[in-house]
Parts: sequence; C-alpha cells; structure tokens
Amino acid sequence: MNGPDTQKPRELVILLHGIFRNRVDMMPMSLYLEKHGYNTLNIAYPSRHQTLEDLTGFVHAKITESPHYADATRIHFVTHSMGSLIARYWIALYKPDRLGSVVMLGPPNTGSEFADWLSETKVLAPLYEKLFGPAGAQLTTKHKHIDGTIDYPIGVIAGNFSINPLAPWVLPGEHDGIVPVERTKIEGMTDHIVVPSTHTLMMFNPSVMQQVLSFLKHNRFEHDESGLESEL
Repeated sequence: MNGPDTQKPRELVILLHGIFRNRVDMMPMSLYLEKHGYNTLNIAYPSRHQTLEDLTGFVHAKITESPHYADATRIHFVTHSMGSLIARYWIALYKPDRLGSVVMLGPPNTGSEFADWLSETKVLAPLYEKLFGPAGAQLTTKHKHIDGTIDYPIGVIAGNFSINPLAPWVLPGEHDGIVPVERTKIEGMTDHIVVPSTHTLMMFNPSVMQQVLSFLKHNRFEHDESGLESEL
C-alpha cells in the first residue's frame, strides 16, 4: 500500500516560452495547469544566443534531467511563438512513446513576414541580427524546418488583435501583430482556433488557458466556448 506521502504519477506538460521572453511569462499557464492536475516543467532557455537546433539540444537536457519526465504517464507541450518550433524539432528528434498533445500559441510555423521585413531591410537587418541572434534568421518565411511525421495531436491558437503600428504595412490578412493567422497553421494539425489576443500577451489570456486545457483533455478546442469552465 502506498504511504500517505506517495503521489500517483501524473501527466507532464512541458512549457516553452518564445524569443525575447522567459519562463516567468509561462508561469500563470503553469500554475493553471497544475491546479487542474498536471505536473509542469517550465523551461528557460537562451532564445537569443543559439540556433533552433542548439536550443533543442539545450531543452532536451533540461527535459531529461527532470524527475517528472521519468515518472510521467504522458508528455504534453504548451508552447508560445518560437518555443513551438523547438517543440517540433524536439519531437522530430526525440519523440517519446508517451507523447500526448501539443498546444501552440501564436506559432510562426511557416515563419513571419515581419521577420522577413526586419532581416531584409538594409537599415534594420544588422540590428535584427544582433537582437534576435542566430535563431532570428530561422523565423523567416523562407526557412525550412526539421520535421518528423506529424502523427500526434497539435492544437494551434492564433491571435487576431494587434497593437503593433507597423504590422498592417507588413503582415497580410489577420494577424496578432507579429505572426499572420495563416502562418500559424501547419499541415497535419488537429485543430485551429483564432482568439482576440495579441501575440505578446496571449499566454496570459484566461480564455486561452481554458482552450489549452480543453485540447489537453479532449484534443479539440471549444469553438463556441460553451464548454469552457466558468472559473479559472
């Protein structure tokens, strides 16, 4: 019989922030998911200092060092922006048998015209390279990413609200100020939903948190929101 302090193994959600961000940005999401019965691993990584390939190796070490990873019954990902690309790379290289669902928030799955514009504008390109580092060049629409077969559930949440004054001049169609809605999509995804949120603040949005939980539980979003919880 298990002692009173013995905890049953739980499902694990690995959280990955985006470029220029840190694990603090994913903390509210982490706390929300823990409240709903998941273990979480909220990883900080040097987003501006390595390529996506090297960042994937860095994240892999953090994942495999975690005792929650060894004990987890299932492994999920919740990722923001560039963190979604790292999750794709990691799964392509290290996909575990226990892989569950992946929820991506504002992912530049096929790049962003904003990255194109910053990297190709003569005056801005040196500053973009300096600020965004090696991974910056991999966020353009021309970059080809590492991908295995996408035979696992992927849910994509895109935003369509922007406070970026330059975005209407650079980004086509609906966008969140950084990534166009169409660029968030990826072939093989299970579900896709658009929410009224900016790219920068998406992970703090209570409605987004609830949609994340819906996908982790059911591999689908609540498109009419009638199934969302009334409380956080």
